[in-house]
Amino acid sequence: MRQMLLSFVLVVPIASAAWAQPSPAPRSQPDAGAVDPHQIPPQEQVPDLQLLPPPGLGDVPPKGPPEGRPAQPPQNQAARPNRPPPKPPETDEQLLAKLAKAPDQRGARAIERELKARWAHSESPSASLLLKRADQAMEAHDFDTAREIAQKLTTIAPNFAEAWHRRATLAAQKDDYEDALTSLRHTLALQPKNFAALAELGSMLEEYNDKPHALDAYRQAKAINPFIDGVEDRIRELTKSVEGQGI
Repeated sequence: MRQMLLSFVLVVPIASAAWAQPSPAPRSQPDAGAVDPHQIPPQEQVPDLQLLPPPGLGDVPPKGPPEGRPAQPPQNQAARPNRPPPKPPETDEQLLAKLAKAPDQRGARAIERELKARWAHSESPSASLLLKRADQAMEAHDFDTAREIAQKLTTIAPNFAEAWHRRATLAAQKDDYEDALTSLRHTLALQPKNFAALAELGSMLEEYNDKPHALDAYRQAKAINPFIDGVEDRIRELTKSVEGQGI
């Protein structure tokens, strides 16, 4: 009996001590989506937004030409052949030099038209317009109006050679040879190589029976324009009359 009590006394304190110890709290099951912060490296916990690539860029490097090869232009901007710059327009002197060496009448006529168009252009737009109106009146056979315009034009634009030329032509049409001769001299003083004015001067000098000077005017006109109408025949006739007198 004493042995049983002793065993009971020894067992009870041990059991009581075991019952006095708190039982450990039950461990909850880990969440499948949760991340243990202790398992994440420190440098990956807070990403640096400045180091992130722009959306859509990814890690694919931009395409470029192979190393050592120049970039090719886009197909719609293909390299065009280099064209030489346009040539500047020929000067009056260049056109006159070409006219003097024209191979045929056709080539000479084209240069004649270009020169006459240039000479009809004044630095003053109003003067050019008045000359055009005088020409229109001449085409309509309204010579009185055309002459009146030409006379006013030489007054307001005295340095416009072609205005004097028109005045001379219209004065000769009215048989006013004095005004015509004076106007031709003004024309040639301003434009000495006006071949048409030289030919008209030769014709007018013939009217005054000044054959030597008429021949000289015709020859000057032909030297500038070898294909000017009617001049070759007049040179031939006057050469016989003037230079053949002493033979």
